[in-house]
Amino acid sequence: MRKADRIFGVIGLGLSLWCYLESRQFHYMTDFTPGPGFMPFWVGVILAILSCYLLYDTFRRKPGTEDDMKILPHKHALYRVGFIFLMLFGVLMIMPLLGFPITVCLFVAAILLILERYSIIKSIGYGVAYAAVTWLIFEYLLNMSLPKGFLGI
Repeated sequence: MRKADRIFGVIGLGLSLWCYLESRQFHYMTDFTPGPGFMPFWVGVILAILSCYLLYDTFRRKPGTEDDMKILPHKHALYRVGFIFLMLFGVLMIMPLLGFPITVCLFVAAILLILERYSIIKSIGYGVAYAAVTWLIFEYLLNMSLPKGFLGI
């Protein structure tokens, strides 16, 4: 893990430098309030401090047994992630046709049925419940319309 932490620490330092440089394009203060450059500046500073501490910690601590472990997951886990990305691409393609609730219901049911090996009744039940709750939150609580399919749902 020390090698992965060192890589992440360097990436964090690069991102913090980028945040700092981008924050200089905006005003730090406007009248009596923080301006648009306030937050990116402090995000960059805090990220730089945390990244430096992570780098320091990787050199300070002694190597452990986890340092010899592989960083990437096994093939089976990568296949699962690839399948989920394919499913998300399918959601992107069929949402304009079927609409949000039906598409999300099918997506959740398929993930639970295929990847998690739930029963078909339980998968469909969770899919319907998730789609219904999400639809109610966005349509009625937030007053945001979601994509509607050919059924008008």
